[in-house]
Amino acid sequence: MKAWLFPIIQTVFVVLLALSFYAISWFGDQFVLRAQPYDPFDPFYGEYVLLQYPDLKAPNALKDGEVYFTLKEGADGYAIIDRIEGEPFFGAIQGTLYGDRITAPQLEQYDVEQGTGPGLEDARNLAVTLDVSPWGTIRPVYLEARQEEPNN
Repeated sequence: MKAWLFPIIQTVFVVLLALSFYAISWFGDQFVLRAQPYDPFDPFYGEYVLLQYPDLKAPNALKDGEVYFTLKEGADGYAIIDRIEGEPFFGAIQGTLYGDRITAPQLEQYDVEQGTGPGLEDARNLAVTLDVSPWGTIRPVYLEARQEEPNN
């Protein structure tokens, strides 16, 4: 009996880990962020797109460092910051504030199929679709070129 216990626990752990990945989409909300690419190719990592988000701007009252924020859909259909604080709260996405821009580790890099990186770099105006769980985990699910010019 004891010989089977450890493999069963390992299997349950892996299944729960996989389910938690998909639970982000099942229970979360979907948002679309405006994005701009930079540095789309690295010879060691293959093709990926590093992204920056012009709509994720912080108010001047916050200092650089760790921040916690939530998103909401703006009037134009793209996500904007709903609530931002320096302390964690339930449902918040953990990010880092640099100057007036906010980034989150899950949002910085998007791996793309080989051969599509240069096309995305040329597009310059991208849209990232991401799922945000009620507990604050994010999962980028789609990256595409958008036709409109960015609002600066």
